[in-house]
Amino acid sequence: MPLVVTGLSQNGDVTALHKALEEAGLPTDPLQVIGPDASSDETTSSARVVGAELLTGDEPNGGLLTSSGGTAVPGLSVAHQSTEYFRDESLADRLGDLEIPDSELDNYLEALERGRSVVVYFAHAGTIDRVEELFRAANLGNVRRF
Repeated sequence: MPLVVTGLSQNGDVTALHKALEEAGLPTDPLQVIGPDASSDETTSSARVVGAELLTGDEPNGGLLTSSGGTAVPGLSVAHQSTEYFRDESLADRLGDLEIPDSELDNYLEALERGRSVVVYFAHAGTIDRVEELFRAANLGNVRRF
């Protein structure tokens, strides 16, 4: 069962922690940083649908080349109203997904508002003590496990 270790960083730099995890033989993939610039409504994916064509926005000319290879000419092509799709995820929900109890969420949100970053690592029962030690050695504050 994965467990979550969290800590607060003053500047979001986890280079030393990343290196320490590698040296300890622990994977670095479970390491995440949620910075103070994370908005409460993050856009994680978006696509515009114009008519029956999907415009991903990655095409030249600002997405005027449709995904099927045709071209849409502004003012000349028949297009229905553009609809944007976004997955909104509040920061509190994101922190809650990390198994941080509701009673602790306000403390983390306040730290983010004050410019700190939340550092997260998904550990296992056999590695959680070592991960906590590495978080403390990397000078992260308020190191907790959930």
